[in-house]
Amino acid sequence: MAEGQDILYEVRDQVAIITLNLPKELNALDSNQYLLLGTLIERADKEKDTVVTFIRSTGRYFSAGANVKSLTGTPPSEGTIEEVDYWLSKFTARNAYLTTIFQDHSKVLVCALNGPVVGLSSALVSMCDFIYAKNEKVFLLAPFANLGLVTEGSCAATLVQRLGISVANEALLLSRPIFARRLESLGFVNKIYNVEDTEKFNDLVLEDFWNMIKDLHFDSVRDIKKIIKSTYIQEWQSVNAQEVVGGLFKWLEHVPQTKFKKVAGRQLKHKL
Repeated sequence: MAEGQDILYEVRDQVAIITLNLPKELNALDSNQYLLLGTLIERADKEKDTVVTFIRSTGRYFSAGANVKSLTGTPPSEGTIEEVDYWLSKFTARNAYLTTIFQDHSKVLVCALNGPVVGLSSALVSMCDFIYAKNEKVFLLAPFANLGLVTEGSCAATLVQRLGISVANEALLLSRPIFARRLESLGFVNKIYNVEDTEKFNDLVLEDFWNMIKDLHFDSVRDIKKIIKSTYIQEWQSVNAQEVVGGLFKWLEHVPQTKFKKVAGRQLKHKL
């Protein structure tokens, strides 16, 4: 694994592989790193000879969500046009772009959860076509209500669709973690591997998935994904619009800033 690169990208045969590579930070991403992830997903979509985009991670966590330390800076003065512009670019435009990139991806999106996935990262994972978990310790946590935010990444739609309304309410309204065994029973996770080594897990997922798809007609796979997506994409897009505007209002109310500062100062439990 290459050192010093936040997110790695490679093409192996007909698979584009994207690897989150900040294990010391539990793969928590700042704004620029989330934008980098979006550009790499977009790059993978434009690869001429690939059929699968495989997202994986390193270390103990798939992603602890937003890097709390990067969210404690001082924006422009409250109540000014400059402040609105700041959060439009820092939050609204970024989230709208990133969510849309995942929604529009035409290749088969496969995700290997080597550990817990939190916040915006959990929302992005929820838009993948196939999701695999390393072991039963893996959980999904969407702590938006705990942090004074609204949902992000269309997860108000994707989690309801994939988990059902009752469990989605637990995850979103109560900020409760949903563990791998339950995720598998509800069809969110396709398989739990029950291995401990992350590198071995990532290799197994890639090998197993490629063996399942390699003999299929790839144009048919892409066309079928497009048809399936047509049944829900308008709902995802509508929810994305509501979330980014709702999130903007929360930042302008200064609720999340206060919460994140408390998390960074260990005055508030992040629910991790």
